[in-house]
Amino acid sequence: MPDKHILLIMEIMDNIVSPDDRKRKYTDRQILKILVVLQIFSISYRSARIFLANHGEYLRMIDLKEIPSFQTLSRRARTLDLHAINREITFLHAMESIAAMDSFMIHTCKYSTASRRKLWGKYRDPESGWSKTTKGWSYGRKCHMTLDVDSLLIMEWMITKGNIHDSRVSRDMIDSVRDFSYILADSAYDTSGTYDYVFEDTHALPVIDTNKRRGIVLERLPVNRKIGIDLRKEYASLYSLRWEIERTFSIMEEILHCENIWYTRKRNHGTAIGLKAIAYNLMVISNVEAGEKPRKIMKIVAC
Repeated sequence: MPDKHILLIMEIMDNIVSPDDRKRKYTDRQILKILVVLQIFSISYRSARIFLANHGEYLRMIDLKEIPSFQTLSRRARTLDLHAINREITFLHAMESIAAMDSFMIHTCKYSTASRRKLWGKYRDPESGWSKTTKGWSYGRKCHMTLDVDSLLIMEWMITKGNIHDSRVSRDMIDSVRDFSYILADSAYDTSGTYDYVFEDTHALPVIDTNKRRGIVLERLPVNRKIGIDLRKEYASLYSLRWEIERTFSIMEEILHCENIWYTRKRNHGTAIGLKAIAYNLMVISNVEAGEKPRKIMKIVAC
């Protein structure tokens, strides 16, 4: 018997993905179901045929008579509007009260390989770059994300070069949670531009950690940044909830294997992360509907 969580996930996808307007061998709904199942159980596209052949219960749940090739899965995955699908998921289940935003690195090759290519001055991936993180120097791409702290759902994601500073894409991330009451972020977002955008173009209050390395001379501070620093002090207890996004990153990296996604010429890292984010959200929702802890997803991926 399929796990009850997989059944719940299939039902959710039935509700959010509309039937295809045109007749095709595999509908978008079927393709998405296959892709999500592969993400949950960490199965590659090339191994999909063997995995599904050995698990006929999933074929029956997806209503598949023939298993698509890995080329079909790869091509169709790139054509799905994963951001739109995720918005449908979060629209039904997000609380829209407290949001957090941050980023993590996606390694596109081994550190030793990146260091060697740095000496040669010849990199394979034009979209990767070096960035200094809390773990030291890393090479790869950067995944920026926003999270609904209450429902623990990923609201939006964006992939950039590894050397792109968080503050440079803050407006795009803020737009995904513009109707929330509070936006929590670390000191990387402590810029006048971020404060200006939140105050002038959203309904939220920014609770952003103060970057003391920049120096704080009160009489020289822009008005909005000064207000933001005061808000950080006033909502100190609320700021501690920002760690929920770090816990989410740990799950994405360790359980859904987002930390290392090696570069290949035809691999779309935005699609890879998008499918993992959707799989994570669906598992969180299925846990909630089953009356279990939202992040207790290890029992799903290990079944």
